Amino acid sequence: MKRYTLCLGQQAGYPHPAPERTAKRAGVRLFSDDVFQVWPNRASMAKTIRLQQRRERRLDDWRPLVPLSDGEGY
Repeated sequence: MKRYTLCLGQQAGYPHPAPERTAKRAGVRLFSDDVFQVWPNRASMAKTIRLQQRRERRLDDWRPLVPLSDGEGY
């Protein structure tokens, strides 16, 4: 899995290598850059995101760039 960080200004118009397999989350500290991660396939990314949805929501949860459909990740 590839991980990279971008600040808010860099995110506008950035060509992500595989947007359908990429998710982002907020940085660890306040006002830090967002972290992007590219999964090897969409199914594993969807499973990770669905597992996070089973617990309480946190600021550092992964959010997909391309929204998940209703049946993905189960």
